[in-house]
Amino acid sequence: MAVPEEWAIPFAVIGMLLAMLFMAAMVNRYQAHQAHVRASVRRNQMRIDGILDCLTGLKAVPLSRELRVALRGEILARYQRIRQLYPRYPEVGDKIRMAEQAVQGEGARPQSGVGPLEDDQVFRTTVAALDALVATVEQADTIQSIPRDVRAIFGRELGERRAEVMARFHLVQSMHCEREGKLTGARGHLTTLLHILRQRGPSTDFVRELYAEAEAALIALTDRQIGVTTGTSAPEPGPDRRRTA
Repeated sequence: MAVPEEWAIPFAVIGMLLAMLFMAAMVNRYQAHQAHVRASVRRNQMRIDGILDCLTGLKAVPLSRELRVALRGEILARYQRIRQLYPRYPEVGDKIRMAEQAVQGEGARPQSGVGPLEDDQVFRTTVAALDALVATVEQADTIQSIPRDVRAIFGRELGERRAEVMARFHLVQSMHCEREGKLTGARGHLTTLLHILRQRGPSTDFVRELYAEAEAALIALTDRQIGVTTGTSAPEPGPDRRRTA
């Protein structure tokens, strides 16, 4: 059936409009895809930066080789994901090679306990890094497939290291306060430590030993305070000790 001549122009215009709508839809879909890719790349890079910051902030904390390898492996997996999403990501090939070398370069855990926590800021940074890794492990926020029982082991290890950091900081600060005559501050550090170990320390023998040490320190402090009040002699606070799990 022939199309009337007067309809030819309207049909042509409709065809052009449909073609324009189709192209606009394709452009919008492409732009949405690109936005999704960029967002995914940013999320992966943020997770990489977060893990790297945690590892840097925990240089004074002895973590097991298995945990460190798992964390380095997660960094590697996320760089590989970035390359899949956006092959032109700057220096992604070099970053993957460096991540592979970091995984292979992890050695055995140091035999010493938690290293010195020079000040309050170092202490807070260390605790924040441990908390971030606990959340990563327990919430399964990883690309790698890590079995549930392994996650539980990693979570327990991080919880013990957190308890050790807390004990090392508060015990040392309590002794410093006592030597400066700030007995209320000394007691405050010990009671804070006991509360933290009760509420947030994993139920392990190591944490129970830390709790017993803090409890003994509080009893000894109380005895010394009583001695000062009554005029009797009391033993001086003991030296700083490092713990090893």
